[in-house]
Amino acid sequence: MKSNTHGWSFVLPAMIVVAVMTQVPFVMTLIYSTLRWNLARPDLPIKFVGLQNYIRILSVPNFPQVPEFYSTLWQTIILTASSLVLCTVFGFLLSVLLDNKIPGVNVARTLILGPFFVMSTVTGVIWKTTIFNTTFGWYGVLAKTFGITSVDLLSYYPLPVIIFLFSWQWMPFFVLVILAGLQGIPLDLTDSMRIDGTNWLQSTFQVKLPLIANHLRIAVMLGLIFIVKEFALILVTTAGGPGTRSYTLPYEVYMTVFNASDVGRAGALAVMTVAVTLLAVNILYRSINKRRTAY
Repeated sequence: MKSNTHGWSFVLPAMIVVAVMTQVPFVMTLIYSTLRWNLARPDLPIKFVGLQNYIRILSVPNFPQVPEFYSTLWQTIILTASSLVLCTVFGFLLSVLLDNKIPGVNVARTLILGPFFVMSTVTGVIWKTTIFNTTFGWYGVLAKTFGITSVDLLSYYPLPVIIFLFSWQWMPFFVLVILAGLQGIPLDLTDSMRIDGTNWLQSTFQVKLPLIANHLRIAVMLGLIFIVKEFALILVTTAGGPGTRSYTLPYEVYMTVFNASDVGRAGALAVMTVAVTLLAVNILYRSINKRRTAY
């Protein structure tokens, strides 16, 4: 009993710091979501309205017109799911490739992690101005060189471009986690597979993939959270446009606070974003765990 209490004395300070840093802001957001508070109208008093902000967001006043929240939620799901699939598939394949002893593999491992350490705003500015620009970007120059009419990809195809940029930025994180799992596979096992005459497909998908299931699960879970909360890249590339075609839930929270000055609605949107994210993580975790136990 005494040793147990002694152990808690080491853990308790860290738990208090984590609770203050994470739960206090969330509780404040919950409180804000129950208020009618417009920063642009200081003449109006801050008033408690309960769940009115949530009802206003979820209500469908003019059927069959779909409220902005549902279209934004759908765009968030498409963007997150597509980016997650691309990061997982190509991250795994690149990790398998980098797990071989080939000339220059250490340099390749270092270079492939580069996009992960670049700030989202810098990533967006570089791709928007130096690559996707139809006048002086690489895309525009190559289109003129080959006599092709260049199309403003950010205006006509905002979601596919954002999905590509998200995948480009976060795929190195998946490579980092998955490659760590592959590097942890015992050499005795790989030598046994080679002696038994297993081909590449069998050794990769029937032996290595089940062994790194935990690493893959961690990469997918954290990747889901990182991708859902990303909005800076959208801000500097498409600014949510054209119109609201590239809006996501975090970006709508940002616009509701800094553009509409509606603290109550922004708080409700933030709480709903957290709820949707936790629900998605829970569903994904259960699905992965179910498949793992089935095998």
